[in-house]
Amino acid sequence: MAITIAQASVFIEELLEVLENVYWESNSINIKNQCFNAVRLLQGELTELTKVSIQDHHYEYEIISCSSAVMLESVMRLNTLLENEALRIRTSSQLTPLIEQAGQIYK
Repeated sequence: MAITIAQASVFIEELLEVLENVYWESNSINIKNQCFNAVRLLQGELTELTKVSIQDHHYEYEIISCSSAVMLESVMRLNTLLENEALRIRTSSQLTPLIEQAGQIYK
């Protein structure tokens, strides 16, 4: 799925916000650790995207801070851990489409 740098920035900010909620709602140390890992990767990526000139935000997005495989594995591993986790309905309903979108963006 091809998206622009501007769209990627918005997506990453949304995903970070939801992952913060996941972190605080979860009781599992494994989920907290994987969530922290995903947040660190995404924050690094967002930091790199803020360095891109605003004039270039219409260009197609390519991951900068790590490989697509690492980013995808981190997000999908967290998704697997969350299968049996009881999250608030709002958090769960926000996370599901973002995880699906991450799968398309980082494949």
